[in-house]
Amino acid sequence: MASAALLLLLASCASFPVSSSSNAEPSKPIKLHYKETGKGDPVLLLHGLGASSYAWRYVTPELAKTHRIIALDLKGFGKSDKPRDNKYSLFDQAELVDKFIRKHKLRRLTLVGHSFGGGIALALAIKDQKRRKPWLKKLILIDSISYKQEIPWGIALMRTPIISDLGIALIPPETQMKIALQFAYHDKSKIPPEAPREYAKQISSPEGKYALLRTAAQLMPENIEQFTKQYRDLKIKTLLIWCQRDGIVPVAYGKRLYNNLPNARMHILPECVHLPQEELPQLTSNLMSNFLREK
Repeated sequence: MASAALLLLLASCASFPVSSSSNAEPSKPIKLHYKETGKGDPVLLLHGLGASSYAWRYVTPELAKTHRIIALDLKGFGKSDKPRDNKYSLFDQAELVDKFIRKHKLRRLTLVGHSFGGGIALALAIKDQKRRKPWLKKLILIDSISYKQEIPWGIALMRTPIISDLGIALIPPETQMKIALQFAYHDKSKIPPEAPREYAKQISSPEGKYALLRTAAQLMPENIEQFTKQYRDLKIKTLLIWCQRDGIVPVAYGKRLYNNLPNARMHILPECVHLPQEELPQLTSNLMSNFLREK
């Protein structure tokens, strides 16, 4: 049963104020749902695989004291549209987020990305730097995918036909998430009782299951090595936050990223696995707030 739960590990380890139908046709604009609070320079939060804007619930209040916080549901997750198309790659998601940024004129923007969302944030930062007048001000990456790496075996199963369909269909969603969270937390006592139910909503519909499996299937871009060569040219001020015990995106990748980004600093947190914004929210929000306040 544990292996089936890992199919949904919050790992890889994210709208417009109109209604967000989950039945958008591929030819129609994708509606992305978001939650917004606070005032000041904007901060856009991008969640990881299998998550939603719910993942930022603990850090948002502190950040909103000084900034306008926008927690986005990526395509296929949360309350955003979940079309049955094949455009769920990191770069497909980055294109949609870029349209969202331009639609809402989010200048002097700080992008925050966790895990899969971190990879999207890196893609957006590279694109933004090529603009005549960049819109991004800072970048925060939390246990972010960034380099070609061995796919965690739970994610690899999600990429396997038949096995993925059986695993996601036969085990009740909430049961899967209860076990998955056991792997994502260091201190199991910190797992909120309601969290498995909330995360299970991601895969409680056929559309949600489809979106998760399509995202997992396209998790690692084919041109990832060419893409990563551009990190050395990123001049944007960057904060890296990583869990020492992360087995999804091991800290070694974070250190490599730190060494390749010319304007980065890194904080390694010893007592967490892959969800510092949930397991160590006060420490994580303090690190983020201090970084945001800096000139």
